[in-house]
Amino acid sequence: MTQATATLKILGGDADVDNFLMATRSNHLDLKGEVLDDKIKSVREKYLDGFYYGNATTSPKTFNGLQVLMTSTTYNTVHAGSGTGTLLSIVLLQSAIDLITGYTPSKLVMTKGMRRYINVYLDSIGDKFTAVRDQYGKMIEYFRGLQIVTDDNLLNTETAASGAYTAKTGGGNTTIFICSFEPKSICGIQAEGGIQTVPLGDLETKDAKRWRIKWYCGLMFEDLRSSAKIDGIDFDGTVAA
Repeated sequence: MTQATATLKILGGDADVDNFLMATRSNHLDLKGEVLDDKIKSVREKYLDGFYYGNATTSPKTFNGLQVLMTSTTYNTVHAGSGTGTLLSIVLLQSAIDLITGYTPSKLVMTKGMRRYINVYLDSIGDKFTAVRDQYGKMIEYFRGLQIVTDDNLLNTETAASGAYTAKTGGGNTTIFICSFEPKSICGIQAEGGIQTVPLGDLETKDAKRWRIKWYCGLMFEDLRSSAKIDGIDFDGTVAA
C-alpha cells in the first residue's frame, strides 16, 4: 500500500504599526486592529490561491492545490476538449459529476463568468438554476441539486494543452470543480491554534511596532473518487448541450 502525506506549509508575514499614528489617531479607530486584519486577509487570499493553483514542485513554499492533486483522468478529471480549450458541454459536466463514487458531492465551484454563461444557456432552453434565499436573504443557486459557489480566486485565464490544465495564466480557459467536503475528500488542514499573531516589539529602523502573522496550513485530498473537475473550458463562449 502506498502511503500519501499532506504537508503543512507556512503562510504569513509581518505587519508594522506606526507608533506616531497609534498615539495621535482617535481612540475610536483601532489602527492596530485594521493593520492586522488587512494582513490576515492577505494571508487568506494567499491560501485560496494555493487551494486551486498551489504547486509544491515549482514553488516549494506552497502546498499542492486542487489542480495538481486532481491529475487522474480515470478517477476525477474530464477534459472539455483535446486542444487549447473547448466550449463547455453540459453533457461533459454531468460526466464529471458522475465520476464521483462513494461520496455525495455538494458544491459546483466556478468563476462568476462561467456561472453567467451557464445561466445564458439555461435561459435559452427555458430552464434555470434553482435558487433559494437563506435566513440572511442571500440568494443561493443550485444546478441539479449541487450548490453553485463562485470564487474570485478561480481564474478565467488558465492555459490548457491537449484539453488539460497546464498553468493558471496565459490562456482563456477555466475549470469547474465538483466538490465533496468531507474528512477523506477535500479538507483544509492546519496546526493547532490556527492563525497566530505574535508581537515582536519595537523596531530599530523605524518608529513602529511589528506583529508577525503565521499560519501552518495545507490541503488534503485523500480519496480521488470523492471530488472531480472539468478543465480546459474555453471561458469566452457559448455553453452547449
